[in-house]
Amino acid sequence: MVESNHLGHGAAFATGAAGGPVQRRLRKMSTHPEDPRVFSQAKIWVPLGLLLSLLMTLIMPIPISEYLDGTSDDIFSIILPGLFTLFCYLLLLMGLFRRFGVNREKAWTRFGKLFYRQVRFEDIDRFGVGMQRYKLYAGDTMINIDYNRFDYSLVFIRLLEELQYRRFRLQKVGVDDPEWEDTAQAHRNMLAADVYANHRAFYDAHPEELDRLQALAQPPQTYVN
Repeated sequence: MVESNHLGHGAAFATGAAGGPVQRRLRKMSTHPEDPRVFSQAKIWVPLGLLLSLLMTLIMPIPISEYLDGTSDDIFSIILPGLFTLFCYLLLLMGLFRRFGVNREKAWTRFGKLFYRQVRFEDIDRFGVGMQRYKLYAGDTMINIDYNRFDYSLVFIRLLEELQYRRFRLQKVGVDDPEWEDTAQAHRNMLAADVYANHRAFYDAHPEELDRLQALAQPPQTYVN
């Protein structure tokens, strides 16, 4: 059986950090691990950003007035609170317009109509890691997978499926590296354990789905490319 503690050790080794327990507890999990998802942190950033933005908007006239009437000659008394005010508005905008998502074809991120980026799973040529996140690359395009914040189980399953028939770079290990097979199996174990840990109740109630997950964690007989 896929054991969730394999992921804990694997992810900690891969990223150099095992933090984020609070964020993981706050994640909203899907009913089925392969459900398409759209993620947002609006419930956090909108009220916080709105409160801080309003507060700083009311406070900012004070340092501006003091600087203009000569009470203070320190320009940073305006610049620093001004920058913090902009940061507060940025939090509000992030809550209102920043979205992340995954379906069977791609992982994507967008900021309203101003910004959109996607990586299709069939185009992935590198899997990387960052601080408590994974990174998917397709050429020059990169998508962050913040697994502590969101339930990215579908991403892990799609990566397992891709590794069943093709090779791509896994962190610093290229496809021609003699260590690639061992590295690929370590990543299969890690990803499958992550999915199982995220949806243990589902897999315990659906043994046929657990069998499928177990099969995806095994190395294929051959690769297409």
